[in-house]
Amino acid sequence: MKKILIIMSLFLITLNAKERLVVLDPASIETLFMLKAEDQIVGIATLQHSNIYPKDQTSKLTSVGTFSNPSLEKIVALKPSLVILSSYSLNLEEGLKNFGIKSINLKADRLEDITKNITTLGQITKKEKEAELLKQEFAQNLKKLSDKPLNKSAIYLYSSNPLMAFNDNSLIADILRLIGIKNLSPQSQISRPVISAEYILKQNPDILILGIGAKNNLLDTNALLKNTKAVKTGSIYFNKDTPILLRLSPKIIDRIQEFKTKLENNNF
Repeated sequence: MKKILIIMSLFLITLNAKERLVVLDPASIETLFMLKAEDQIVGIATLQHSNIYPKDQTSKLTSVGTFSNPSLEKIVALKPSLVILSSYSLNLEEGLKNFGIKSINLKADRLEDITKNITTLGQITKKEKEAELLKQEFAQNLKKLSDKPLNKSAIYLYSSNPLMAFNDNSLIADILRLIGIKNLSPQSQISRPVISAEYILKQNPDILILGIGAKNNLLDTNALLKNTKAVKTGSIYFNKDTPILLRLSPKIIDRIQEFKTKLENNNF
């Protein structure tokens, strides 16, 4: 009888054991906090040029290096039960396996991937109820963002030399459509196709939005763009927060709303 009780106790301890997560993906960190599973995070990769929500708490977490260069040694020292990789740290998978450490990479390319990742992280952390509520809230807030569409057209440039745009089957295109902006970038299997100034002029967008690689000397090196509606009406905007806008966690709702408000008020 005593032996059975011991076995049952060990089983219950195992059943209720919390994960020890090292999270190298900023979107997953934010999602875990929104699931109230932050106590299961033992280490994160930090960002050099932006913050991770909620800043006051994530800034206190143990760092295993930067997002683009996490340290295998530091990760192993934390004895994680699972490492959540980012697209920048897939090369660590084999090394982690050699130490008997499991890892996963959550695909995140489009808005619909956020819901799938909430489900997965909820299952990992045993926060299934919180995940269901978060998914419902996310869906409701996505719908609200489509209220009062801007009814404009735009091209969102990734870089200016060469001219590269976010294609029409990208996350940026999803965001633009959500807030009522027709994306005039081409459909392409290439995520950031090279386009020409002639192409932009022919499409003649109401708005030109510039990512962090598209600000410098755009009109000096592409004089044709001065003939577009966007430039003639002063509707050319530099969005320094492009990388944060592309972070696929439920916090993207707030970031899209801020982006939409700036476009409405010409306030970049």
